Amino acid sequence: MTEVAATRKLQDIVVVGGGMVGLTQALLLAHQIPDAEITLVESLPVNMQDVRQPSFDARATALSPATVDVLQKLALWPFLESSAQPITRVHVSDRGHVGQTEYRQDENSGRALGYVIENRRFGAELTAACLRTSNISILAPAEVLRVTPVRAGVELVVRQASEHTVLAAQLVIIADGANSPLREKLGIGIDQHDYRQAAVIANLSFSEPHHGAAFERFTEEGPLAILPMVSADGRSQSHRAALVWTRPAAQLEETLGLDDAAFIDQLQARFGYRLGRCSRVGERSSYPLKMVFAREQVRRGIVFMGNAAHFLHPVAGQGFNLALRDCAQLAALLVQAWSRKQPLGDLTLLQEYLSQQAVDQKITAQLSHNFIQVFASHHPLLQLARNAGLLGISLLPGLKQEFFKQMMGQALPRAEFQPIEKQEMVG
Repeated sequence: MTEVAATRKLQDIVVVGGGMVGLTQALLLAHQIPDAEITLVESLPVNMQDVRQPSFDARATALSPATVDVLQKLALWPFLESSAQPITRVHVSDRGHVGQTEYRQDENSGRALGYVIENRRFGAELTAACLRTSNISILAPAEVLRVTPVRAGVELVVRQASEHTVLAAQLVIIADGANSPLREKLGIGIDQHDYRQAAVIANLSFSEPHHGAAFERFTEEGPLAILPMVSADGRSQSHRAALVWTRPAAQLEETLGLDDAAFIDQLQARFGYRLGRCSRVGERSSYPLKMVFAREQVRRGIVFMGNAAHFLHPVAGQGFNLALRDCAQLAALLVQAWSRKQPLGDLTLLQEYLSQQAVDQKITAQLSHNFIQVFASHHPLLQLARNAGLLGISLLPGLKQEFFKQMMGQALPRAEFQPIEKQEMVG
């Protein structure tokens, strides 16, 4: 392929990656800068009839109130709310010890503590929104062969079937996953901590309705989360829940190989019977657990977002919500740059974005990491300290409020932008 033979296309912004983060970032920018031309490049088909994106599966995602605020401003929440289970209380406990704490909706001014939605439903709505947004063009399935900084911004060589396109853009936002191929092509290293654990994912049904309760249960082998899900019909009391069960890597094959009855027995031995007996377990999957940070999240004309920038342990469900706060902050700064006619890929601008998000990223990563380190310890003094900490959170309302505000993404100032009216979404 030669550059002469390729079609050349001028764009303001290119987003690489059509997962939940990439789609949301494209929508934020398309609506906040309606005059900008945006191209989304994804390696898998992007349409409503053939949804193959692996992140749009039966797994569930916990959406923080801060994330829901963003979705409301994008006019997406009305499409999602009926499929999202409100979290009415969060119960945190340490197996075999007295320490525990609980936070309820009435302690949060009556507002839900978050929502749980199936990725398949969430991804379908994000996809539909991008397809009907007039200033988003989609190249999919397509592969980015090369990313090259040039004087006016960045050029990408994209292959789609047998055709090649050169996209010339002011800014490229790369959200192509934790194992980001483009991060590797650009020679950007990572800092990582391998927890030597894996998350086992499955959907469950219990004999008792959950009434919106979410559980974070720390065990000697790692945390176990049970997240409430809407009922199959969306109306009756729900007994459905999503499981995220941390297993030592050495025990993963054994756990995945258990039959349903043995799997449920082991699960209940660790979780207990807070929701009665587990009556059904769905298909199980797993993924390895690491904390990964890109050593460079920004370069001139390039920003890494989502798991390509940082990948966290799923404890407390912080990863996607942190990524969306990053997306909102970047969008707010790009809106200002657009109004000033400042190049969107200006390195000073992108460094300003990163400096604004650095504290949030650091605190959130430390929160997830420290949870694992502290609750995995078998040292008697540390066990005593963590149980005293959980009891202290329960007994001191101010401490509890601050702790759960960080968990819900409300501890730090957030990017502000104008709400988008629902009718403006139609292209």
